[in-house]
This record gives sequence, structure tokens and C-alpha cells, in this order.
Amino acid sequence: MTDLRSTQNPEHAKHIAAWLRKLGALVRRNADDCGPDQMAIYAEMLIRDYQRAAFTNAALHYVAEACEWWPSYAVLRRLVGEHWDAFQRNRRDSKLPQITGTSGRKPLEGTDLQWRRYFDRGEMTNWVGADEAGVDPNEQRSRRDRALSLIRQQSPAAFEDITGKPASEPVSNAMWADPIRLRRSLDEASRGPFQGIFAQMARSAVAKYAPENMTIVDEVFPKNA
Repeated sequence: MTDLRSTQNPEHAKHIAAWLRKLGALVRRNADDCGPDQMAIYAEMLIRDYQRAAFTNAALHYVAEACEWWPSYAVLRRLVGEHWDAFQRNRRDSKLPQITGTSGRKPLEGTDLQWRRYFDRGEMTNWVGADEAGVDPNEQRSRRDRALSLIRQQSPAAFEDITGKPASEPVSNAMWADPIRLRRSLDEASRGPFQGIFAQMARSAVAKYAPENMTIVDEVFPKNA
């Protein structure tokens, strides 16, 4: 190859390579994956499409959550692009939460952070699932509203971080103990995007607040599916 962008900008290439090595440590991979030659080729291709700022820990989290196994280049490029496009769009619309500033709001952590990430992933993909070619705008709004309603109940801190408005509702764990409401919520989540993330949170909440209903979670979200 004579047109090697990595030799023209070695620091950018090193940054991408280091990012790729972190990804390799977070996903399952075959023996031939993540070798020096493959890393060099991936970095050489990615450097042509995305600037250094696209390869952050936030992007790493987004890609790693979407991939159980080391991804092909096409899949990796698409996921990096999804995150980068969403980051730029949110920055333009001034929708990103303030990481530093005068608000003094405590950074989210634990379950609250997981709920925030669940919502962010929906916003990044316009609430379209990985196996869907597209979704009607009314359905997109409905999915967003349902997600916000559930977040408002389960994580007021995440709701306030997302909307900038007080949740005005105490945390209620009644849904997890109510078989009918639980099954309805699980069924809705199973038809929407990011079932895996919701299943993890639901499994954790049911185990804590209503372990007797874990069979319902297993029916809708089988562990080995």
C-alpha cells in the first residue's frame, strides 16, 4: 500500500490502535483476531473516516455493548459512525449533559448511569432496533415516551439528568412485583431496541425486589437466547 494515512499521522494511528486493543480486551475473540497485522489494517481504514475525537471511552462502551465477539471491519465502522454522528448531533443541539460546569450535579453512577445509557442508546439510533430497517415516527415517539416514563419511575436521577426537569415521583418498585405490569413492560421492551440492556436491568431489579417473578423475565428474555 502506497497511500498509508497512518504514516502521515502516526499519533492518530497509535490512538486508534490503542482503542482497538481495549476493545479486544472487552469482547470475545477467536485466536486470529486482534493480531498486529489486523490492528494495523483496521487502524489504517478507520483513520480515513473518523478523527481522533471519535475514539473515546464513551465510544468504546457503545461498541463493546453491541458486540459479544470481535466485530468485522464493516460492523465496527458502522458502530463507531453511529456513536460519532450522535455525538456531533447532540453537540449541535446542545443536548449533551454538562460534564463540568456550574450546575454542581453529581455524576450518575451505578443503576442510574445504566438507565441514562439505555436512553442515550435509543436517542443515538432514533429508537430503531438492530434488526429493523426503520420505524414509523409515531412509534419512535412512543418508544421514547415509554422509556422516559419507566426511567422516571425507576431512576429519578437519570430522568432529571436527561430532561433537566425534576422527576416529581418517588422510586416505585411495585412494577417488578406485579406479574401483569412486569410482563407488559418486558413484552414492550422485547419488541423495541436494546433488549439486552433492558433485560440486564430488569433481571437485576427483579432479583432484588421480586425474585418470585424471575421466571417471567426468563420466559421473555431467555438467558441462552
